[in-house]
Amino acid sequence: MASNQTDIRLLLLLFLLASLLSLQCTAVEITQEQHEHLPDFGDPKVAAGGCSSRGRGDDSEQVAARLKCSACRGSAVEFHDALRDLRGKRRGARIKDYEYTEALDAVCESSIDQYGLQLRNNLPTQKFSKDVSIARAHGNWAGRYIKNLCGAMYADHEEEILQHQEEELPRFVDSMCRTVMRVCDEGSVADETLGDEEVLGRKSKEL
Repeated sequence: MASNQTDIRLLLLLFLLASLLSLQCTAVEITQEQHEHLPDFGDPKVAAGGCSSRGRGDDSEQVAARLKCSACRGSAVEFHDALRDLRGKRRGARIKDYEYTEALDAVCESSIDQYGLQLRNNLPTQKFSKDVSIARAHGNWAGRYIKNLCGAMYADHEEEILQHQEEELPRFVDSMCRTVMRVCDEGSVADETLGDEEVLGRKSKEL
């Protein structure tokens, strides 16, 4: 009897490990071929990105602007979620400054690491996502890019993050990425091919 229970436990453990590995396989390192399809951020015009370059200039500038908007939207989602969770834990009690600091620090240190560039036909798109059901390119350039933008948002706009924290998710993303950081415009901040806010918003309401 004890032997059968041990065998069942081992089978369950193997099943769980297989499930975890199947999720991990959707996140891959960017290859040289994929890297060559990304904009040249050594070009100052491309590196500047921002919504101001949209609609003029070459394709690289427009792609860079869309990448920057998508990275901002992903970062904003994580800041919003971290603060929402913190408020839920405190249940109306006054939140201390160090608690805000711990919650916000964790976003760019770890939470943002979930994100990668979605792949289509094995080539990177302009959308940063943490959706584990879709193949994404992780690490290398993609990881550094969204991590750096997350850090810039936190370092330069912590006050605005806290000021807008109780807004609904889509409104918060619009406030941070279109109004505050100005890396999205009215079209790109709502473009479903650049972010997952609508899906994430529905999921959070279901919890």
